[in-house]
Amino acid sequence: MYRLCNAFSYWQGQEIKNATHSFFDDIMQAFGHIQDVAGSASSGPELWVGETGWPTAGSKYQSAVPGVSSAQTFWSSAICGILDWGVNVFSFEAFDEPWKPVSTGQDGSVADETHWGVWNSDRSSKYSVTC
Repeated sequence: MYRLCNAFSYWQGQEIKNATHSFFDDIMQAFGHIQDVAGSASSGPELWVGETGWPTAGSKYQSAVPGVSSAQTFWSSAICGILDWGVNVFSFEAFDEPWKPVSTGQDGSVADETHWGVWNSDRSSKYSVTC
């Protein structure tokens, strides 16, 4: 049995310098809660990160600013960091999705998901995904 936990430091309005800490804190709190309810890591469900990432373009959200450099930093620090702990991760998203509609977040700001891909929609690389 698997349980997936999503964590998006970007949607919490974190600056990139705080994003890894925020991500780890959110995931560890979620994993702890699941283990309290479903059992320990050895006897309970296998825990994975279901979705995380950082947009490479789009609108600023509070203090979070999209950009290739920030996405690379998040990948290198947060995603590679949790992989080093032995936790599996699904990145949101593999490829940019320019066909997605622009949406509005709860605070009224633009909350589009068109530029969250690790690769461009034409499958070209944006940044290194080597850990």
